[in-house]
Amino acid sequence: MTQPDSYADATRNLQRYLRQLSFADERIPAPPVDGIFAEDTRRSLSAFQQTQGLPVTGVGDPETFETLFLAYRASLAENAPPREIVVFPREPKGFSLGEGDRNFVVTVVQFMLRELERLYPELSEVRVDGIFGPITEEAVRVFQSRNALPESGRVDLLTWNALADQHNLLAGLYPVE
Repeated sequence: MTQPDSYADATRNLQRYLRQLSFADERIPAPPVDGIFAEDTRRSLSAFQQTQGLPVTGVGDPETFETLFLAYRASLAENAPPREIVVFPREPKGFSLGEGDRNFVVTVVQFMLRELERLYPELSEVRVDGIFGPITEEAVRVFQSRNALPESGRVDLLTWNALADQHNLLAGLYPVE
């Protein structure tokens, strides 16, 4: 007998929730996400019920489904990667930072330069104050020179990307290739 689409959709949601939880809790076997409430799904649901102290019935009753949904949402929040923020303009064509600029992007550039001091000791004089002054400009020139970039003393997209790549490598965010 074929189940109505709404039953298959509800089963798929239940299976998705269980699968998400199975990634972090080895006691919950990962069910297939196929919309069919078969033995694999029943086993996974029973394991979930047991971990939550619910009656182990293998049935998606309202209490189980509500507990499952809340656990799923908590798992998503707990295991999600951190949100990125856009600091450099999304439309970077022609954008650059230079002496006299005062803003948050300058603060981020200065922070990256200070972090890169471990690689380039000559960057130690940079202050993280959000003001692009002569010391920041000279540090940018040093960084550009050491990275075969045009030595303008300004932070354009090319310089920003080089700073970000090296900072991320240093912070262990990218594997070293």
